[in-house]
Amino acid sequence: MSKVRNIANLPLDGGLLCLDFVNTVQTRKKEVFYEYIPNYEAFLQWCVKLNIISPKELKMFRGITEHAPASAITAYHHVMIARELLYKVFSARASGMPVDKDVLGGFNELLAEALQHIGFDNSKDGLKEFWQNTEDNIVAPLWKVIKSAYDILTAPEGRYVKECPACGWLFLDKSRTHTRRWCNPLECGSVDKATRYYHRQKAKKQQA
Repeated sequence: MSKVRNIANLPLDGGLLCLDFVNTVQTRKKEVFYEYIPNYEAFLQWCVKLNIISPKELKMFRGITEHAPASAITAYHHVMIARELLYKVFSARASGMPVDKDVLGGFNELLAEALQHIGFDNSKDGLKEFWQNTEDNIVAPLWKVIKSAYDILTAPEGRYVKECPACGWLFLDKSRTHTRRWCNPLECGSVDKATRYYHRQKAKKQQA
C-alpha cells in the first residue's frame, strides 16, 4: 500500500524554513507531482507544522478567510508565486548560475514587502525583534519564509544550498565535509544508486 501524502507526513529535509517551503511539492523532476499546498488552508496547516504561526493566529487567519473567501484565493496565488520565485533563486544559486533578472526583480519585491514589517522593541534582555501589522494580513506568515531566505543568502553558509539530483528538492548541506549529495540519503540516495546500478547492468547485457 502506498503512503498517503499530506502535510502531516511531509519530510523536512531542506534544513531551513525557506527551503522546506520550496519543497512542498513531491518532486521537481516530473511534470505530474503531488502538491502539498493546494489551497490557502493547506498553507496555514504547513505554517502550523513549521511553528511559524500560533493556534491563536491560525484561528484569526481562518476567521478572516471565512468572512472573505476571495481573499484566501488571492493570498494563495501570492504564496505560490513566492514559492516558485524562491525555487528559481536557490536553484540558480545551487548550480552556480546567475539568477534571471525577472526572477530577481520578483524576489526583491517579496523581500521589500516582508522586511518592512520587522521592528524592534525593548525587552528585559535588550532589543527584541518582532513582526508588525500581522493581525489583518493573511499573507503575513509568508514574510517569515522570505526573511529566512534573506538570512541564508546573506550568510556564508548560503553557498552550501544544494539541489537534489533525484527529486529537485533544495537543502542546506550541513555535513562536515559539505559533500552531501541528496536531500535524503536514505530515500533519494538509495533510489539514485539503484537506478544507476540498473542502467549499468543493462549496459553490460547490451554489450554482451
